[in-house]
Amino acid sequence: MPRRYSYITRFRCPKCKKAGTAKWEENDRIALPHGTQIAALTSLTHGFRTGPQNDIFCDRCAAQVVSGHG
Repeated sequence: MPRRYSYITRFRCPKCKKAGTAKWEENDRIALPHGTQIAALTSLTHGFRTGPQNDIFCDRCAAQVVSGHG
């Protein structure tokens, strides 16, 4: 079984400047045709929420922080 990689990204809300982190992990059940693994969001700093397509939004001001990562 191939190793699943995980990584952490840091981000800051562009509107209110609140900082956070997101942990991403490769999903071995979802792969692109050329073999690249899709990363799934597995954890997120309190005060942020996810939307469709792995978008991350700030709960404080509702600004979109990260778009379509993974």
